Amino acid sequence: MIMNSGSQRVIGADGENRPADDEPIEVVVDANDVVEDVSVERIELFTLHKPASGRNGHNGSIDSDTHNGIQDLDACEEVLGYHFADRELLQKALTHSSSTSDKRMDNERLEFFGDAVLDLVVREYLYHNYPNRQEGDLTEAKSAIVCRDALVRAAKRIGLKRFLHLGRGIGKRRGVPESLLADAFEAVVAAVYLDGGYQQVRDFILLALGEEIPNAIDQASSTNFKSNLQKLLQQRKRPLPVYRVLGATGPEHSRVFQVAVLIEGEEMGRGAGSSTKAAEQEAARLA
Repeated sequence: MIMNSGSQRVIGADGENRPADDEPIEVVVDANDVVEDVSVERIELFTLHKPASGRNGHNGSIDSDTHNGIQDLDACEEVLGYHFADRELLQKALTHSSSTSDKRMDNERLEFFGDAVLDLVVREYLYHNYPNRQEGDLTEAKSAIVCRDALVRAAKRIGLKRFLHLGRGIGKRRGVPESLLADAFEAVVAAVYLDGGYQQVRDFILLALGEEIPNAIDQASSTNFKSNLQKLLQQRKRPLPVYRVLGATGPEHSRVFQVAVLIEGEEMGRGAGSSTKAAEQEAARLA
């Protein structure tokens, strides 16, 4: 509707001038039409806006203050050695919760799942490739391979940090926290598994963590005194050792545990450590 404010008359849909007290009629005007001899009080234009969209339907906007952001998923796929069918999984894996208010778009759920996938793949690999190793050695090696420090090293070898989508200010003073690198690596593991299946994620994990595995096996063999003591007793056909916690001293945040190891009821060693496991290892070493 177009109103002439001077004469209080309106131009109707049929082009006729009529008094303003007639009921207004909505008029659709073509953009090419020319309206002449009318003093226009107000014209409201209604337009349909199509939101700008990036790949996978997201707005594609990146916080310019993030640590390099998710700017090139192609490059990220290249360093991972895996190309995603569903790139939204990769984008989620690289998105820290500090950079989004939508919990469905951060990597925390993927991190939770990736931890289990990582554990399974490493256990399966150790089981099949080290058939002569005892359970204690395999457990010790697995723990070393999937520990935070090992995941951080793997993330750094890949160069994962430059693809992370972080909130404002994170990493500016002291660098990106290593815990975020480890979490992101686990999230990427989950994303690869969900996108490509077990064989694909197995290949990715073994390539990324390949340097950690032999070192972990060697370390487990030399420092797992509990396992070594058990092997020795089995060779001599003696009963397995029994570990007994004798007590703990010190403040709550810095406890020292005392553990004794008994063989056939006789105490053969007594160790101390910041955890019962560390104390058991020391006791077994002395035995």
